[in-house]
Amino acid sequence: MSASSGVAGHLDPAPPGIDTSVAHAARMYDWWLGGKDNYAADRALGAAFVAAIPSIRTMAQENRKFMHRAVRYLAGEAGIRQFLDIGTGIPTSPNLHEIAQLVAPRSRVVYVDNDSKVLVHARALLVSRSTGLTEYLHADLRDPDRILRNPTLTSTLDLSQPVGLMFVAVLMLVADADDPWARARALMDAVPSGSYVAITHPGLDFDPEAMAAIVAAAERGNMTVVPRVKSDVERFFDGWELVKPGLVPVMAWRPDGGPPADPNGAYYWSGVARKP
Repeated sequence: MSASSGVAGHLDPAPPGIDTSVAHAARMYDWWLGGKDNYAADRALGAAFVAAIPSIRTMAQENRKFMHRAVRYLAGEAGIRQFLDIGTGIPTSPNLHEIAQLVAPRSRVVYVDNDSKVLVHARALLVSRSTGLTEYLHADLRDPDRILRNPTLTSTLDLSQPVGLMFVAVLMLVADADDPWARARALMDAVPSGSYVAITHPGLDFDPEAMAAIVAAAERGNMTVVPRVKSDVERFFDGWELVKPGLVPVMAWRPDGGPPADPNGAYYWSGVARKP
């Protein structure tokens, strides 16, 4: 089965196991970022999101920038040397391991995603620097026990030592009925004191009408997207110590080059917290 890769006039056959008729968050996100590893269903749903929030491509870029800043903080000031990135998405350079290993060359990184196309690209592109280690795990946030038991994870990360857990624009893909707080908490409970968690999450309270339009578009595309109010995002951090500036709009979390003119311009909450 073939589908357009996103480059006019070019057909890119889907790797085995990929249903190109159903939109996937990682590929839709790739389209927003200007990538070519997406299919018609991903672009159609992505365009519906753009119709609801015209600045959504910028929001995707702001999530990437947050990840860059958070990893620099964790690998630098916080001294974290191993990372578990949940919901990796299709690799876009610089990726997490490139940033971490630039700061601390021996950093170890495990990426987790549930999309087969992400797996194909991860194996080809997520190459460690010579002194570090990067691995990819094909698994789902909804099954944290499977992630934690996987030998790829246990042979790469030492869960007796602090870990940087990354949940960047992924927890909104888990419905309330599937209890995303418990799924995240299972991974957070598995790491020791001194670990950190970094989260971004679309905020319902930024623009409820626009967010309702996105939820409706996602439902039409058979995708779950759940924006949440600030207090519900705060629940993910329960018992952990938020580092300054706390839970804030994603553009306002330790921005490069000074405060943004409109910190509410990207409808995401963001924060980093330390496990006491």
